[in-house]
Amino acid sequence: MEIGRQLRKVLIICEEPSARDTMRVLLGSMLCQCVFASSVQQAIAVLEQENPDAAIVDPGSEGSSASPMVSGFDKIYSSLLGRVLVLSGKESEPEVKDLLERYPLPLVSRDRLLQELWGNLESLFRSKTVLSRVVDAARLVFDSFLQPMPAGVRATQLPARRMVYQSENLMADLWLEPQTDSRHIALVGQIVDSARPDRQFDTVPVVLQGRKGAIALATTNKFGEFHFNFDFEPSVTLEIEVRGNHWVSVVLPCMEWAQRAAFAGS
Repeated sequence: MEIGRQLRKVLIICEEPSARDTMRVLLGSMLCQCVFASSVQQAIAVLEQENPDAAIVDPGSEGSSASPMVSGFDKIYSSLLGRVLVLSGKESEPEVKDLLERYPLPLVSRDRLLQELWGNLESLFRSKTVLSRVVDAARLVFDSFLQPMPAGVRATQLPARRMVYQSENLMADLWLEPQTDSRHIALVGQIVDSARPDRQFDTVPVVLQGRKGAIALATTNKFGEFHFNFDFEPSVTLEIEVRGNHWVSVVLPCMEWAQRAAFAGS
């Protein structure tokens, strides 16, 4: 189905590869295409080539000077009409504090990217309209809870749960396991192509969505495997980017069963 929201282009100005990858995966699940620059000077050239809708500025890893990032910022800010936000650690450098004093910029903590990034970025887009992404809903084809118990066996508590979902040739094999006496739930999954068993799904983004937005993200290994360990949420959805701008949505069953299993008999 088509999602009636625009695909936004976001310029990420960041030197650290791991931070860039995290933001690419997270924003990709939120209808954003990412372009990158490692410095403000490089970003100025990217601005002219890519015409992004907004920018995220990460002044750098701890211990590095923010001065090069701050230099030339006027061009970035004026070109994007203020649609810029800044990432910050627990203690901002003097140059970053000066930047925030000179410009009215939204500030997002690196430790709270999942919770804060999209809400702040979306507020910059609110007045504009938008290429949509494609999201296919996967259907449930197997659920271990729906299989009959062997004759004479009585379940004393709910076990872990295996489910298989399908969207065209894509199969998502999931294993959900509540952690005993805990609100944590382990989710292990693998995606495969039923028409091409030898197909590799290396570094495919997988985003775990709760009621209020993304709560975790991961990328697959070359075997298409991924895992999450997350706090209890009443309802969660997996979103898997199977190819550029094309996602598969996996709506998991209500998680109340997991809480009952975790605390059974306690």
